[in-house]
Amino acid sequence: MWLTRLFVQRPALVFVMLAFVTIAGLISYRTLVQQQTPNVDLPTVTITVTYPGASPTEMRDNIVRPIEDQLAGAPDLNVINSTVQLGRANISAIFNLGASTIVSLQEVERRLQAAQSRLPNDLTTPTVQTFDPSEPTVVFLGVTARSYSKAGLSQLIQNSIIPAVEQAPGVANVNAYGTVTPAIEVTINPVSLLANNLTLNDVVNTIGSNNQRLPGGIVYQPTRETTVDIRGDVQTPEQVTNLPLQAASGLAASGGASSPVSTAGPLNPWSLAPGALRIGDVASITDGYETQRVYSYVNGKTEMYLAVQKATEANEVDTAKNVIAAIPRLEAQFPGIHFAVIHLSAKYTEQQIDAVFRTLLEGVVLTSLVLMLFLGSWRAAIVVLIAIPTSLLITLTVMKLANFTIDTVSLLAMTLVIGILVDDSIVVLENIERHYKNGDPPLHAAINGRSEIGLAAIVITMVDVVVFLPIAFLPGVVGKFLVEFGLVVVVATLTSLWTSFTVTPTLAGRWSLKSKWRPWAPIRAFERGFQRARMWYAEKLLPAGLRHPWLVVGVSVVSLVGALSLIPLGTVGFEFIPSQDRGELYVQVTYPTGTPLEKTNDAVQRLGDLVNTIPDVDVATETAGAYSSPFGGFIQQGAVGQIHVFLKDDRKRSTNDWVQWLRQRAPAVAAGAELVVIPAGSSGGGNAQPLDYLVTSLQGDPAPYAAKVEQALKDTTGSANVTSSAETLSPQVEVIFDRRAAQTLNVSIGTASQAIRAAFGGALATQFESPDGLKNVQVIYPLSNQTSLKEVLAIPIRTNNGTIIHVGDVAHLNWAPAPPVITRVNRQSVIHITGNVAPGVAQSNVEKAFQQRLAQLRLPAYVSVHANPNGNQQNTRDTVIGLAAALMLSFALVYLLMTALYNGYMTPFIIMFSVPVATVGALGALALAHKTLNLFSLIGTIMLVGLVTKNGILLVDFANILRERGYGKAAAIMESARIRFRPIVMTTVSMIAGMSPLAFALVPGMETRQGLGIVVIGGLASSLLLTLVLVPVVYVWLAPERYDSGHGLEEEERRVPGLELERGGMRQPLPTE
Repeated sequence: MWLTRLFVQRPALVFVMLAFVTIAGLISYRTLVQQQTPNVDLPTVTITVTYPGASPTEMRDNIVRPIEDQLAGAPDLNVINSTVQLGRANISAIFNLGASTIVSLQEVERRLQAAQSRLPNDLTTPTVQTFDPSEPTVVFLGVTARSYSKAGLSQLIQNSIIPAVEQAPGVANVNAYGTVTPAIEVTINPVSLLANNLTLNDVVNTIGSNNQRLPGGIVYQPTRETTVDIRGDVQTPEQVTNLPLQAASGLAASGGASSPVSTAGPLNPWSLAPGALRIGDVASITDGYETQRVYSYVNGKTEMYLAVQKATEANEVDTAKNVIAAIPRLEAQFPGIHFAVIHLSAKYTEQQIDAVFRTLLEGVVLTSLVLMLFLGSWRAAIVVLIAIPTSLLITLTVMKLANFTIDTVSLLAMTLVIGILVDDSIVVLENIERHYKNGDPPLHAAINGRSEIGLAAIVITMVDVVVFLPIAFLPGVVGKFLVEFGLVVVVATLTSLWTSFTVTPTLAGRWSLKSKWRPWAPIRAFERGFQRARMWYAEKLLPAGLRHPWLVVGVSVVSLVGALSLIPLGTVGFEFIPSQDRGELYVQVTYPTGTPLEKTNDAVQRLGDLVNTIPDVDVATETAGAYSSPFGGFIQQGAVGQIHVFLKDDRKRSTNDWVQWLRQRAPAVAAGAELVVIPAGSSGGGNAQPLDYLVTSLQGDPAPYAAKVEQALKDTTGSANVTSSAETLSPQVEVIFDRRAAQTLNVSIGTASQAIRAAFGGALATQFESPDGLKNVQVIYPLSNQTSLKEVLAIPIRTNNGTIIHVGDVAHLNWAPAPPVITRVNRQSVIHITGNVAPGVAQSNVEKAFQQRLAQLRLPAYVSVHANPNGNQQNTRDTVIGLAAALMLSFALVYLLMTALYNGYMTPFIIMFSVPVATVGALGALALAHKTLNLFSLIGTIMLVGLVTKNGILLVDFANILRERGYGKAAAIMESARIRFRPIVMTTVSMIAGMSPLAFALVPGMETRQGLGIVVIGGLASSLLLTLVLVPVVYVWLAPERYDSGHGLEEEERRVPGLELERGGMRQPLPTE
């Protein structure tokens, strides 16, 4: 082949090429972004709406539904998810993959604007933001200060500290937790209010109308133009206290005649006439913060902290380091403020990348030892091993050009191709050495050996390429996630072929074949044992198999059927991604709905104290009054809480051990609460559960049916921690107005409603700029007057005639308990039934058992129970269906490729018999290891198609060469099996050695990918044992008696110049030694 001849004749090209590859690869590695997972653009736009005091049903009917109706027609919209709770709603619009995030955001904003006419007039502007999974939180920073109040530190964080942190390179966004909203609280004295013939609305309107700052235009004087600034604004809490109120008669409570404006000196705009009624006479004014409904702690101490997110294009690990390096600058910029790293999320990413690197290195070392044993020469081992760094460095360069990242997926692809990278070089080098031992000079042996095996090497490589290409083009989230995987494997594999055509023969002919090194005694002993094994195979096992072909086929078929039966029997189940010990766990606390926040807060603190007694705990963040919902969203209720526990890296016990420990002890600490203790999920962490069913009803409330579904899942063997989003109904009363009475008394229902909301939910009277930033002025009843329902009816309201009446004069109370949280999917209310899978149980087995119990419930036809379309179960189904289709497509592509390369149909058909027998070892190994078919193990099955096909290629291709030389088909396949036994065993054992660290999960953090290594090793082992006998049997059966050496060409065509087939050796002059 001209390329091989060029490099053999000009060995300096090898040095130049390797130097160039090394420089380009190292530069690419240094500049590639490092993060945990590949960039997957999932266009998701979230709308957050707050309407203080509004019940979940009111939020749903008056706010969420109008917005959902507008969003429903958006182009490329996939799913609308909504979570509605007291005074707050989150609406997530999830768009189809491939949709533009920017266009999706603009579309949501446009449709939200169109919905404004159907929303309440006093609704604050909803916030709209995009969710980007490629911008994870990389570091949590604690912020403490002794000289600042809680409100003052909160304002400093929001106004100054967050912008300063965002200046660190790589930072995209910073969120604050534990902060409060600074506010001036005007707490009404109901007795004083009534004594002065005033109402809550009078106070609210007075504050709002007396806080005005407007542009007054321009005064055009003869010599100059002067701008007019109208200053009627409030700037301090004292000024709020001194604002004048209207007296009962409606006249201003101020005396004295007015006087003209004086320009001689400044006036005191806040001086009032003696005896004038002020805001401070009917209310107490507090400069502090809005009533706190969520309490946050870090390791049991009240603390504010920042969650720092990286930018999409930034390096996750470097961003975290940049933030930590900025701490001294921040502390110098803000004297008296102390910053401390609470938790380094990027550390987990760094550990995962390091784990894959270690697995890769261990695979290289084990492969090297195998090569030393089989080749018997350290020079030969180095020649083969050079293919690994050469291919990986070129792959890194291509990754940089393709804007890929260094992550666990791309590095896993590199780990898997270690065995593939040396395959081509092993086959080439083994054939070169065989020619050399048969008497060819080194350079002749290099070229002849490479040329003889050329077609087989090309076929082997192209088989690996077409096997992995379908993975790169899978649809859906899984396809986007694996596109890097497939392309990295393809690039590395093609590079290894090029290396075997150039570097391997050049170094073999110029260097390794000339070695006089005598192998060590252990290597010689291994070689003797290997030769005895080869002779036993060639002289006894293979002839016996050819004499009893039906026995060979029968054993193969029975083994295959037995292995496939493991799936329907449930011995080998399915799941999306296996569980992994991330060193994180969650404790979720739920008291009966309506439980006061103080009780929940006390329980959360006690549970935090229990958690902090665990010696393996690094950091625990505790939250009372809110928790991250397993079905999405952030739920705020007084009856709920959550503890997020981060364990130490060098922990003595596993996360699951501590989960069980807490499950046993936590109930005694928080009596009466429902506690759920779960480890963090494998797919990116979080407390999302692998089981998530949606219960919907087309007729009435689905809650009664959801309770039955929840119990059915609890009773299903293998399920754990089953919960429902349909909590017990929250205590709620409705204020029902008597419109006839309101009309008679000439009172506006809107006025009465605003008064009730102000008394118990607080009314935002106005906002003003203070030296510390924007402050809200909130008017509300004192807490002592919010403890009785009678107070609702006693609220004073002013009629249109100016008289004072009470709410009870025009309304009555109706007891109407309501759900505290409403979840909706695609504009339909649903109830989530979520649960975990017990350790050692396959998710598919739990789902199958649950479906049987569900059928026994005999639910009405209008009730639907199905898996969450965005949940783990749907991901599992998409993965199995997508990768199964990719497997069948890979199988077909391999056959078509070989048909094209061999210019025939029978040879590829015979070779393909090596693939099914790999299933025996793959499924058998999974069953023995108690592992599942999941994302990674299914990738392993696809990978096996390419790996095991090479065994058949090596056998059949050389048998065809021998038949060209006059051998009969039985003699040809037996001689081919004898000669190709070494490269087949060598490449298989090398691949097994390279995959062993992954299969045994020798490095922490590799448990998730362990199934991939197990599948590959098991499949390679069974294929090696069965292919070496089955393929020769099939060859003798199916190969034509007369072999056409021209691959189907007619005799006249074979004589055409340029159509001669160079199969047996080189027909060109060889270089001199």
